[in-house]
Amino acid sequence: MTDSVRDFLRRHLTALGAVVEDEEHDLHALLPAGANASGTLEEVLLAVEGPPAGAAVDARLGSPFLEQAVASRRARPLLVAVALPGELPRRLPDHLPVLLNAVRGGAVGLRTRTPARYLVAHLRARLQGDEVRHVMLDLTIRLEDGARVPPLEINRAYPIVAPPLTDEEHAHAARALRVAVRRAAPTAHAGALAAIARRARRDLMRIGDYYSSLDAEMAQAVGRARSAEERARRAAKRAMLPEELDARRHQLCERLSARLDAELVAATIIETEVDRYAIPVRRRTVGGTVTLLQRAGDGVIEGPPCAGCDVAVIRLHLCDERLHPLCDACGHAGRLDRARCPGCKPPRPAPLAVAVEDATATLALGGALHEAPPDDRP
Repeated sequence: MTDSVRDFLRRHLTALGAVVEDEEHDLHALLPAGANASGTLEEVLLAVEGPPAGAAVDARLGSPFLEQAVASRRARPLLVAVALPGELPRRLPDHLPVLLNAVRGGAVGLRTRTPARYLVAHLRARLQGDEVRHVMLDLTIRLEDGARVPPLEINRAYPIVAPPLTDEEHAHAARALRVAVRRAAPTAHAGALAAIARRARRDLMRIGDYYSSLDAEMAQAVGRARSAEERARRAAKRAMLPEELDARRHQLCERLSARLDAELVAATIIETEVDRYAIPVRRRTVGGTVTLLQRAGDGVIEGPPCAGCDVAVIRLHLCDERLHPLCDACGHAGRLDRARCPGCKPPRPAPLAVAVEDATATLALGGALHEAPPDDRP
């Protein structure tokens, strides 16, 4: 653990412009102006392995110095830019794109080579439930329209100074990352969500067994009552069991509720060139154009973004009215009137839910059948 702390501090301070030297148990650093509270050059000794001695600053795990360095690093994700050289043009395969519910309306248009930019985002997806889990997601976004595309081979790339993202590119990237995290994070956390479901099912069974036995004991207590007043008091206490069960179920839902968020750790802007092909298409009586892109660096063919999930597709359905491209999963087998097309009528994102069979839903408590609310999910 100390080696990880030492390596992080060395890299972090070097990125800020500091001069860092390793000593036996400490780090000796000359912090530049702006990297410390005084705003001037400062020479510090950082204790990373043992208690600080003398004027050394505590930089061990959990120390304020290390926490501040981690917060500063997380507030400034690493961003680099590279360029990928293009190769000679390649011929577009005749069978692409694969039109699943439409036909070609004419010959393929002339090839045009234009520059293109991509964003490779490295995200840390966090699942917060009864415990916290982290997984890394690597996503490649085409900045001109926000389509998610296959990763680029950047072995031959070289570093450049690229202009910052435009407002339009920033909006496309933000939307694409939100959609991608909402769809990919539950799959990446499938094991953790399954564990939450198992714990919820186990706890519901225990709660059901407890209240079943408690209800039986209370029923016997009502029968043993010696006076009508005592019998009424015990019966009233037994009648409150369904309400107590609802409260216990609500506590369980709050304890095991799963929340997802994501944090950008690092990103790479890739500049390259693409060959564009405009392909006329026709769906019923509506005509339009589908544009395919062939990356000049690795020859990968990309289609338009799916109107439902933003994934670039080359096997696509087209909606009836506005010819929105849709992948197999979003295309509803080609039956795409205005009400079914997610491009014409965007659906509301469904909240993350872990649904389990509720063993307490049909318990007969308090002398009556108790049913759980239909939307009560842990």
